[in-house]
Amino acid sequence: MRYASIATGVLATAVLAVPLAAPAMADSSPRSTVTVAQGDHVRGDGSHAFRGGHDGKKNNSVQLQKALDDIVKAGAPGVVAEVRDADGVWRGHSGKADLKKNKPTRNDGLFRIGSVTKTFVSTVVLQLVQEGKVKLDDSVERHLPGVVPNGENVTVRQLLNHRSGLHSYTDTLWKGDLHRFHDTRFKAYTPHELIADSNAHPPTFAPGTDGHYSNTNYVLLGMLIEKVTGNTAQAEIKERVIEPLGLERTTFPDKSTRINGPHANGYMRLDGPASSFTDVTEYSTSWAWTAGAMISDTTDLNTFYKALVTGKLLRADLMKEMKETKALDDGSQYGLGIAKFENAAFGTAYGHVGGTPGFATHAFTLADGSRQVTVSINAMADTDEENRAAGMAVKTLLTLGSKAK
Repeated sequence: MRYASIATGVLATAVLAVPLAAPAMADSSPRSTVTVAQGDHVRGDGSHAFRGGHDGKKNNSVQLQKALDDIVKAGAPGVVAEVRDADGVWRGHSGKADLKKNKPTRNDGLFRIGSVTKTFVSTVVLQLVQEGKVKLDDSVERHLPGVVPNGENVTVRQLLNHRSGLHSYTDTLWKGDLHRFHDTRFKAYTPHELIADSNAHPPTFAPGTDGHYSNTNYVLLGMLIEKVTGNTAQAEIKERVIEPLGLERTTFPDKSTRINGPHANGYMRLDGPASSFTDVTEYSTSWAWTAGAMISDTTDLNTFYKALVTGKLLRADLMKEMKETKALDDGSQYGLGIAKFENAAFGTAYGHVGGTPGFATHAFTLADGSRQVTVSINAMADTDEENRAAGMAVKTLLTLGSKAK
């Protein structure tokens, strides 16, 4: 099952929105350290314009809000967003968090981030590289012997940048039937079951010869993290990224099927764009695991991506490796768990898109770390109009702000 990307006509390249997307002895080598400058993590109590009251900034705020309203006009139930730069923070929301109760969205809502999880996972893997526990050109077979066919010819790097050729299990897990997902949404899967589904299908291409987005790659990376560290992938992400950055509202659910805290309900159209919305807020995310199971909010994701691109989580040489992108078969530019987006309006941005039943997340930072943008929509886009509105909102939020002329 593959989900739509935000409009390629707005950003220079396609944005990925694919969700559905026994530990070994722990190594005692020292872990990568994280330092965060005071003030990087900004929270507020409501939607407001960037600091300063001149007409230009007020106009920017109007345009930012209009971009969110346009997403709802295009068909989405609701949307929340945050824009941050050195001069301040803007938070906006539009539409409904609960269609049945007619409740509006709220700025502090939690949401499922889908494949944005992949950047957290890739950061942990690169920290393990930094610590000498893994090499980017190690084979999968070296760390996970016998787990995938031809594992001796698939490298860690190829898992990270989707050039392994391994079949994506989410393309076949529910046989392309959204009703099948809905009816089995509380089923628990193990990572080995997900890999078995992938192994039952031939590879898309020989390792390293092309690029194709596959959620299988990131389940394998989760298994690699556990094998190398002797700890759960969830715990490693928490200890290495979430806690050092103070991401108080970011979690990696284990068995819980709920979003614990204020949140919008997540919706899907099970029978196409003309059908009504079905509430799919609660479900097991075991099928997504390290490919897309995490929950967060706009502020935490903006904090994470700023810390990442400004060198708080990885050495400069590994950050350079992460941002070294190659084209996937859909035309998008993908690095090691992060995508590059270029547009004349804002220059170069890095981030990820996450699509998962009920939610679509767009999280980006400008390359120099000067502005971060996170947008969460509480439904997957089903039409070109919805995709265009989401893409235009991302462009507007990356372009307009306190520094805009």
